[in-house]
Amino acid sequence: METNEIRKIFDENNQKFTRQREIIFNVLKESSSKHVTPEELFSKVHEENKQVGIATIYRTLNLFEELGIVSKQEFTDQAYTYELIDPINDHHDHMICTNCGKIIEDEFLSNKELADSLKEEYDFQLNNYSLRIYGICSDCRKNKE
Repeated sequence: METNEIRKIFDENNQKFTRQREIIFNVLKESSSKHVTPEELFSKVHEENKQVGIATIYRTLNLFEELGIVSKQEFTDQAYTYELIDPINDHHDHMICTNCGKIIEDEFLSNKELADSLKEEYDFQLNNYSLRIYGICSDCRKNKE
């Protein structure tokens, strides 16, 4: 998602795309980690603009979620993370390491295959689904040996 697309979403929803919101969006977009906690985002934003407070981060993330710009995820009991929604590749699944918290993304189930199967087997129309697989990643297993 690019800045001009975000501006359009804000305009369509009668919201202002302020400089602070733009900074937060750009840091999310350029983040090496796709899943960012508000605290991690605050640290990165604070490097660029010391005037953006943690409360602004939380309010902006809530607004971004309402507008469909980010999705809020809770993979462990530790913290919520946020990731930008990719309108082109809108669906992916998550494997979460219960030891280190590492998140691996991929499409483990095909939307079309799952939808077809549910329709045929149960006469059920799939709108959306979320798949989270919990286990131990290869790095953690290697470190235990």
